[in-house]
Amino acid sequence: MIELRHLRYFLEVARHEHITRAAQALHLTQSTLSHQIVQLEALLGTPLFDRVGRGLQLTDAGRTFSDYARRALEEVEEGRYALDGLRDLLRGRVRIGVIHTYNTTLLPPAIAEFARSYPGIHVSIEDMPAPEVAAMVASGAIHLGLSFATPGYPDVDTEELFSERLMLVVRDDHPLAGNSSVHAEALSRLRRAVQTERFLSRRMIDAELGQWIHGSIWLEMSSIDAMLATIRLQGQTAALLFERAISESSGLRQIEIVQPQVTRTAAILWRNRRARSRAATEIAAAVRRHCIDAGLKVILPKAAGGL
Repeated sequence: MIELRHLRYFLEVARHEHITRAAQALHLTQSTLSHQIVQLEALLGTPLFDRVGRGLQLTDAGRTFSDYARRALEEVEEGRYALDGLRDLLRGRVRIGVIHTYNTTLLPPAIAEFARSYPGIHVSIEDMPAPEVAAMVASGAIHLGLSFATPGYPDVDTEELFSERLMLVVRDDHPLAGNSSVHAEALSRLRRAVQTERFLSRRMIDAELGQWIHGSIWLEMSSIDAMLATIRLQGQTAALLFERAISESSGLRQIEIVQPQVTRTAAILWRNRRARSRAATEIAAAVRRHCIDAGLKVILPKAAGGL
């Protein structure tokens, strides 16, 4: 019978691609670890590693099995944390993936509230682009995501929060600073800054406004903070950013882009057909409360997915 230790040992050898180094990491003797791997291969009826020089490499069967082994250990760990959550949220762990904009605006007050109520829960937060948030939720690597509605992930349930508009961000002395809105066709005449194509927000902008912005972008940056700092120093530049990316204290003006208007929908992401941990559910509820407190037009939640 395959046991959890077989999976842990196998994945450690796959990670190091070397029996001796994996044995050291596991605090086992080399002979013990080798025996366990041979035993696992016998149980599966196929070799999992090829010898290459002094190291090891996964066979095709090994690569296929590694995905299942990793998921199996994650599910066991998830079950352990779920049971911890049943004990009145006294201990346990919750993992969150979040896009940078919401990590600096929506999440901090919610986490502060949660920590006051449940100090025994370990919270792990990772800042990442929207597609990675969705992929991590779909794989079960994180308990919930805070991002925006991201198509193409059938294993992800989307709990919509609010919509936000694409804005033109300028300094007070920019020629358009006094405008409340600007037509998209006017963008072609501006010196513009945008995020790099690595980000889904940028690809959304290209899809909606490409005819007015292609070929005349001056600056592309991955960091929104760096982009805003550049605008403060370079007054003729205008950035295209969604409105939650710019704080009221930024000292910059936001001008709504219209005809067409471009929006995205902020959302909490869950893995569908999976029970939601109590800790993750409490954090999601806190995020929703703080969105309401911030005066956002919060979308009423639909019936929860999961088990």
